[in-house]
Amino acid sequence: MTYRAVTYNLPIDCYLPPPYPLRPPTVFIRPVANMAIKENHRHVGLDGRVYLPYLHDWRPGTHDLRELAVWMSSLFGAEPPCYARPANANGSATSNGSHNNPPPYSQATVASSSHTSSHASSAYSSISTAASTSTHATNNTNNAQEEMRKALEREISEANMVAETARRAAAEEDRMEAAHKRMQREHEQELSSMRAHATSKVQFEIHALFMGVKEELRLELKNQKQLEFGKDRIEKLLNEGGERKGQLEEGNKEMDEAIGGLETWLVAVKEQKSTAADNGGKEERGQTKADLMALPVDTHSAQMLALSAENAAIDDCIYFLDRALVQGSISVEVFLKEVRKLSKRQFMAKGHLIKIAQTRAAEYR
Repeated sequence: MTYRAVTYNLPIDCYLPPPYPLRPPTVFIRPVANMAIKENHRHVGLDGRVYLPYLHDWRPGTHDLRELAVWMSSLFGAEPPCYARPANANGSATSNGSHNNPPPYSQATVASSSHTSSHASSAYSSISTAASTSTHATNNTNNAQEEMRKALEREISEANMVAETARRAAAEEDRMEAAHKRMQREHEQELSSMRAHATSKVQFEIHALFMGVKEELRLELKNQKQLEFGKDRIEKLLNEGGERKGQLEEGNKEMDEAIGGLETWLVAVKEQKSTAADNGGKEERGQTKADLMALPVDTHSAQMLALSAENAAIDDCIYFLDRALVQGSISVEVFLKEVRKLSKRQFMAKGHLIKIAQTRAAEYR
């Protein structure tokens, strides 16, 4: 690590548990004899164990030992976990340094798994070895034995505390993880419920909008059909009115022609009466000529009058031929020949009358 522009080498022990890399490694700071671990350090306990957010949030796919070393170098460079002992504290350095050092590798998994008795036995074995060596070095003095016994008791107590702390930390971690999972499930359930509610509401609004638009379109189509029907009816009435107007104009024109013909006939009658009066009245007073009793006003009327007169004359002629045949004035051959000739003329006259009548009926429709 780099502290105040000076590079220091900090000895550590890194233990890899059997589930690694599914579980994070266990890291201990191992200070040398002239160094000690700071108390109340944020990331290092009194037993030398390292506690980092990087280890707490360990993920197999994204975390590795190289990044862990970078984390520790950065954090420990800003806040070193160890300090140098004073020169006059060498006597107590042995005892303090011994209890600050972590257990050896064979006991590391026991401390991380919170088995207190096994950890204590490992610490006791390590300390007893050190104590026996110290006893032989000081010629088996009673004071050294007493100090080693007290140191052993302190180590056992601290080991128990470390195991309990590790157990509590593991339990707290499991509890926090379970609480996080529970909160995540509750959050997902709430999101799912809100999503379902929002989806239902949106579907209801869309359905209501669709029905409203559908009803408006239906009314618009109905009104459009009524307008088209009314338009067709108005156009038909206008056409019929135009045709009726043309017929009325033609009838008015014919009426004017008839009035003109009638006026002409009246003038002619008056002239004939005046002429007859001037001639001395060869005929008796009060009698009128047959030609003046019916005067045609147009061409069709004149043709019908002439054909009707011809038809009546042929009937009279056939009647008198029959009388002559009965009286023996003519022979049968003459009678048949004349009747055949008159019948042809009468047939043509009647056919012509029917044709004129049909034409006049079509004009007045």
